[in-house]
Amino acid sequence: MTMSIDATPAVSAPVPTTLGEEILLLSLDDTTGEARLPLRTPYAIAAAALLERTLSGADGADGADAETDAVDAVDAVDEADEADGSGKGALPDDVGKWIHEHSTAEYETALRGVLDKGLIRKEKRRVLLVFRTTRYPEADGTVESALRGRLAEVVLEGADPDPRTAALISLLHHGDLHTLAFPDADSDDSPARRRMAEIADHHWADPTLRRMAETAAATAAALTAATMAMTVVVIAAVT
Repeated sequence: MTMSIDATPAVSAPVPTTLGEEILLLSLDDTTGEARLPLRTPYAIAAAALLERTLSGADGADGADAETDAVDAVDAVDEADEADGSGKGALPDDVGKWIHEHSTAEYETALRGVLDKGLIRKEKRRVLLVFRTTRYPEADGTVESALRGRLAEVVLEGADPDPRTAALISLLHHGDLHTLAFPDADSDDSPARRRMAEIADHHWADPTLRRMAETAAATAAALTAATMAMTVVVIAAVT
């Protein structure tokens, strides 16, 4: 008797990632592991943490469970922030203060998340036999590749974004991080940059969610500008 065996390999589910982890993956050079736009990225990741909680509430209200694992990844942050009045689905009273105070912690949370998921690896090196540096080159590129493909479908091919993709694009746009996703989007007349601006302004099913996205992302952009201005002043003072 001949038995038929289905040799079709099982398709593994994609590794869930938070918005902050996605921004981090886009910012790290795949080969060298060096961070691009390091002054801007931490603030955008902190803003992403606020949007993540808002989107979690929206997903729950809609009965959707596709992002359950990503929602679980921010539950600990939600609990920790209850004391400052910034529970799930709500912005803290002072968004700027929250993002400023949490930027480093949220960056480290995103970094730990992608490390634990095996998407990057940690490499320590010594430069000139004196200075220690830590880099995070790519270990598993499947998640970032899928992410870039999703962004390309929306930004370059005109597909309608889902709420999470719209949130990510809004963060990249308001944080002036366009080139992390699209290297050619380095000028105002870039088609990719114009499309990202359009999505950030109009592609929100929930007006409240859009306002929260704009507030969080714009605050992150303002803090980035202030930090960059301070850096210029310091450099000028010591030269």
